[in-house]
Amino acid sequence: MFGHVSRSVAAGVVVATAVAVGSWATAGAAHADSTSPSPAATTKVLRIGTTTGVDNPNLWAVNSSTEFEVQTLQYDMLEKFGDKDLTAAPSLATGCTPSDGRRVWTCTLRSGVMWSDGVPLTSKDVAFTYRFSIAKQFGYFAGYFPEGTTFETPNDTTLIWKSPTPTNGPTVPAWVYIAPEHIWGKYMNSDVKTITSAPSVPTVASGPFVMTQAVSGQSWTFDRNPHFWGPAPAYDRIIFQLFTNQEAMVQALKNGQIDVADGLDGALLPAVQKIPNVAVQKVTSDWWVNMAFNFGGQGPASHPLAALQDLTVRKAIEMAIDKQKLVDTVYPGAATPGQTVIRPLSVYWHLTIPQDKQIPYDPAAANAMLDAAGYARGADGVRVDPKNGAPLVIRMPTSDDTAGSTAVGQLVAGFLKVIGITVQVQPVTAGKMYDLQQSGGFDAYIWYWSGDPDPNYMLSVFTSDMCKNLSDGCFKDPAYDAIFQRQNTTLDPAQRLPIVQEAQQYLYDHIPGIVLAYPNAIEAYRTDRVTGFTPAPEKDGYLLPSYNYTSMVTAHPVEASDAGSGSSSGSGFPTAIMMVMGGVVLGMILAVLLRRRHGGRDDERPDSN
Repeated sequence: MFGHVSRSVAAGVVVATAVAVGSWATAGAAHADSTSPSPAATTKVLRIGTTTGVDNPNLWAVNSSTEFEVQTLQYDMLEKFGDKDLTAAPSLATGCTPSDGRRVWTCTLRSGVMWSDGVPLTSKDVAFTYRFSIAKQFGYFAGYFPEGTTFETPNDTTLIWKSPTPTNGPTVPAWVYIAPEHIWGKYMNSDVKTITSAPSVPTVASGPFVMTQAVSGQSWTFDRNPHFWGPAPAYDRIIFQLFTNQEAMVQALKNGQIDVADGLDGALLPAVQKIPNVAVQKVTSDWWVNMAFNFGGQGPASHPLAALQDLTVRKAIEMAIDKQKLVDTVYPGAATPGQTVIRPLSVYWHLTIPQDKQIPYDPAAANAMLDAAGYARGADGVRVDPKNGAPLVIRMPTSDDTAGSTAVGQLVAGFLKVIGITVQVQPVTAGKMYDLQQSGGFDAYIWYWSGDPDPNYMLSVFTSDMCKNLSDGCFKDPAYDAIFQRQNTTLDPAQRLPIVQEAQQYLYDHIPGIVLAYPNAIEAYRTDRVTGFTPAPEKDGYLLPSYNYTSMVTAHPVEASDAGSGSSSGSGFPTAIMMVMGGVVLGMILAVLLRRRHGGRDDERPDSN
């Protein structure tokens, strides 16, 4: 998301400081399982399992992929990512028209839209949100506005977006959730920590659902927004339930405790596919597993390994990693080896590196390179930096919101041992990873990125200006900055494409990080319980609210007529499965595969990390 965590994306690092876990839990809220509030018999509830929680439900503190999902479920953008191909589509705005060489955009908003508390939503809310994002420099949101961008609101249904330079502005579209000024306006003069610590449950939003309960580390409950401007969702309530491990979530799906399992590990795919009345959605990869290097400069806590500043060392590391083995081991049948920072889902922009420009898997050549560069092995077999005598020992955190991250880290450690580099794998939570990214307290880490359908956000992450902001490790390269600016100011897609490809090749060659794998996100759902999903993008896209919330509006409980007619879920899977009558409990034992990692999920890093 991301660049969102849905990085996705999200994915991705944010400037906002997350509130301590538990400080925001709604008083008296309960678990989402057997101890959850018991909805009335007529209340239609969709239960979604996840292994990545919501550290902070505050809109401005969004970090993880799950946090992007729950914000997408609640908030509208000015224009949204369309259901078909994620290009801009009407949302709060019915359309935006350019003038003055794309320096001015006039957007017409829907009339009669209200926030969930019944207050009218107007163009002033949109202008406030954009000004607030710029003023506070929220990392995920501020980057959509060229410096000097202004907003005018001649009436309640008109927004005029003015930029000092030509821009595609609102039609990228700008991935910024529109927030109510009457709730957040009082924080305009507050610092970021105060804003991200502000109470935000129950939510005031414009989307189909609003968060009404939050229990830190357990569950998050969303009730239907009575003032939603679009078609009424079939479900009255959606509950996200947190599981401590993937096997427990799969068992809950099998037993019918949850209707949907989000972010399954590829290693569990064969077992999940054997469960009766369960369909699997293997989403086209829109994220990548990232091994980022730290170049220093974040602050006094940053003491990166000096040897990693040497391109020869970074290239040797890439040559020592067997990406195909990594994919086959950690993501069997659900990933491909990684190459460039623009994910495969962005079909138009993604560059496949030409064969003659690829960095090959060749540990013998990597060893020879390090020998020639003077990185001799010590008595323990670990290489030593010839400039400062420091051993090549890499501190490498792995984030629990990245599916397979610890398993990936352990494999990388094995690969690099062959070339005399020791890796200390350190599994951490996503929240801790954000702290490490901001402080520079790491040498390398395993995390993830996703970005937007448009490549601009993802490419911007590697610019010098992003140091201490979204940059993984404060990579700074003026030559790359110049390439980025050229693509950023070239609006015609055909002319922009070769520049975007040049930027991808440059990053591939200079290795600020290594794109290890392109995993598929994996979702599974009970076909005897829920149907009517609208994937985004169509066919092999996300069923859950990663890019937009359409699927949560169109999804509905399976009725007898659905089961009897063999109706389709709308996700491209056959669902000609008869309803199980009489509450029969299936006693099949789930053969759970051995785990190779701790926690995590199959996500994009919104931009998602």
